[in-house]
Amino acid sequence: MATHPVRLPAVSQNAGRLSALALAIVALLFASADANAQAQITAEALIGDSVTEPDAQRYSDIAEAIKRYNNNDALGAKQFLEAAKRKDDRLPPVNLMMAKLYFLSNQAPAGLQALEATARDDASDPEPYLLLADQAIQQAQAVQASALYDKGIELTEKYDTNPRRKRKFQIRGYAGRAAVLQRWLDWKGAEADLRKWIEADPEESNAYNRLGFVLFMQGREKEGYEAFTKSKELNKDLPSPYVSAASMYQRLANVPENSEKKSEFESKARQSFERAYAEDKTNETTLIAYAEWLIRTGQLEQAATVLEGARQAQADSHEIMLLSGVLAQMTGKNDEAAKFYNNTLALAPGNRDANNQLALLLIGNTSDEDKARAEQIARINQQLNQNNADVNITLAWVLRQRGRGAEANQAFQNGLRLGTLSADSTLIVAKLLAEQNRKDMALQLLENSLKEEQGIFVNRTEAEALIESLK
Repeated sequence: MATHPVRLPAVSQNAGRLSALALAIVALLFASADANAQAQITAEALIGDSVTEPDAQRYSDIAEAIKRYNNNDALGAKQFLEAAKRKDDRLPPVNLMMAKLYFLSNQAPAGLQALEATARDDASDPEPYLLLADQAIQQAQAVQASALYDKGIELTEKYDTNPRRKRKFQIRGYAGRAAVLQRWLDWKGAEADLRKWIEADPEESNAYNRLGFVLFMQGREKEGYEAFTKSKELNKDLPSPYVSAASMYQRLANVPENSEKKSEFESKARQSFERAYAEDKTNETTLIAYAEWLIRTGQLEQAATVLEGARQAQADSHEIMLLSGVLAQMTGKNDEAAKFYNNTLALAPGNRDANNQLALLLIGNTSDEDKARAEQIARINQQLNQNNADVNITLAWVLRQRGRGAEANQAFQNGLRLGTLSADSTLIVAKLLAEQNRKDMALQLLENSLKEEQGIFVNRTEAEALIESLK
């Protein structure tokens, strides 16, 4: 089971702080967005990056352009945008504003054409390249994103029409290119861009958070901790700097190249978590991060103590309740685990992981009533999370135990098609392979899953026992 990364150190690989429009373009152009969905078109969406009061009376032409566009008069809308641009040259190019209108109303092909027209007719404007770069990084197209960010940053350096837009472009360009460089493990290059981001936006906590990450990855732990501290000062909702540091130490411990220093990094991770816990034993983020780390590192008795106090300090935290269920299940207390999973669902109805674990627990019981409930839970969970690989694998396992072979096979195919499986779902697949006498393949899957450092492997003990039986 891969628990959610609940507010652990935010080291995002995305472009950083994408604009609402950029996110809309990503959704409309390249994701499976609902064809009927339409973002609200506002003056803020069109010119908010250019002026401080986009809804002011002096921009009435913008409001009229939106009105005309909503009445299916694109030509009339463009004419009013042109009028607005003539009155205030600080506004974006007309074709770019038209592109935003198209994208925000699900007219992606027309939006792309308008972006191309902007790049052709307003060749010095950086925004078309930054918008497309944001899209590329969201789609994990790092090479394309890198080239587009390079071009956008190059144009931004020369851009002098509107200081407000220029600053927005600097932030987007440097934050985005740093994400590409992080993906490529170019820590020094990422650091340089993150520092330029901070220079343009010194009050942005996420910039310092990401800087802390890249500094840790360069072995500059003290500077990294200072960056995490600054990030926390700017955003009180972020984890304790000790939690962020602890998670980085554990990450460094898991890097194969650091094998000789693994125990040293793990010791530092423990010290940092303990300092965060001693500092505040009621903070939800600290409690979740510390308990999860203890579980993942096999320190189950200490995890139980931490979670017992956590349930008292944060009685309404479904994430703490979920971790309590996981720990109970890992220690063979299945009835207690089921209680915690049900409590999780009472606090967060529809929680995917709680439903998944509860279905797997119930299907293993002897009671026909429990087995029927397991099937009901697994089916509903799959309907709510159709594109989740683990949910489909769980449904397949439950259906197979219920004698519904054809449906089970379809669910397995769906799960395998949807992408990477968690360690626990991999165990289910391995058990099926072992039953089919495909022991070598099952063994390989299990051995690889034991090496996986992401998430919690709830049924690790069962996996280890299966490995021994297959050798």
